[in-house]
Amino acid sequence: MTEPKNTERDPAEGFSADWLRLREPLDLAARSEALAQGFKSALKPREGQALRLIDLAAGAGANFRALAPLLQADQEWLLVDHDPLLLQAQREEISNWARQHGWRCVDEGGVLSIEAGNARWQVRGQQLDLARDLERIDLPWCDGLVTTAFLDLVSSAWLDRLCALLAAVPRPLLATLSVDGRRTWHPALAADEFIGEAFVAHQAGDKGFGESLGGQAAASLAEKLGAHAYRVSVQPSDWRIGAAHGEMLLTMAREAATVALEVNPSREASVSAWQAERSAQAARGDLSLVVGHLDLLGVPV
Repeated sequence: MTEPKNTERDPAEGFSADWLRLREPLDLAARSEALAQGFKSALKPREGQALRLIDLAAGAGANFRALAPLLQADQEWLLVDHDPLLLQAQREEISNWARQHGWRCVDEGGVLSIEAGNARWQVRGQQLDLARDLERIDLPWCDGLVTTAFLDLVSSAWLDRLCALLAAVPRPLLATLSVDGRRTWHPALAADEFIGEAFVAHQAGDKGFGESLGGQAAASLAEKLGAHAYRVSVQPSDWRIGAAHGEMLLTMAREAATVALEVNPSREASVSAWQAERSAQAARGDLSLVVGHLDLLGVPV
C-alpha cells in the first residue's frame, strides 16, 4: 500500500514527488506561523543534545524544509513514510534544497548531514506502514512529533491510537494542512455545489486507514487530545490559488472532475462542461480557488 499524502492530487500521478513539489509553495504560504512558533517554544530538548523530531507520512520532506530553518538549533529528524520512492525523493529534494541555500550537504550511508550556518541537521528516512505499525514509532526518542497533509486521510480509530501513544509519552504535536472541507471557486459556476459534494463524499472513503475523517480530522483530533490533558490550538491555513499558480488550478479542476465522475458517472456532460469552463478561465487568468485547511498544535499540560 502506498502511503497517501492527500486526496488533493492529480489522479493520474497519484501521490508522487511531482505532486508534492507542486503543492509545497502553497503549503509554505498557508502554514500558521503562530502555531509553528508555539511548537518551537514547546520543544524541550535534552541537555547537550540536538532537537529530535519525527515526521509521520513525511513524503518528500517538505515538513523538514519548512520547520528546520525556523527551529534553527542543531536537529535530528526521522522522516517516516511507507513509499520507498518517496523515501528516495526525500534525500534528493532535501539535498537540492540545502545546496540551493549554499549549505553543505553530505549523504553518509543514507543519513543526510547539513551544515546550515552554525546549525547542524541530520535527516534519515524510515519505511513504515503507519496504518499497521503506528505503535512501532520510537516516540520516547523524539522531542516533538509533526505531520502534514495527512490526518484527513485517517480514521477516528487511528487517531485514538495516535493519542494513546501521546498520552503514554507526552510530546508536542504540530499537525499542519488538514483539509476542512471548504472549497470556493471564483467565479462561481452552477455545478460547483455538486462538484464539491462529490469531493467531500470521496474524502470520506477508506484511504488505507479505515473510513477517513476528511474535513472533521482537526476537530476530532483536538477533542481527543484535550481528553488526554493536551492544550490544543487550531488555526486556518488555507490555500489561496490564483493566476500565478495556473498549473495547480488545472490540476485541481481536473482532479475535482475525475472525482465527481467516480461518484456519479451519470453527470458526465455537466462535469465535462464544468471542467472545460474552468480550464478556459485558468488560461485567461480569471480563475482562483480557496481550499480550506487547518493547522493544529497540541502541547501536553
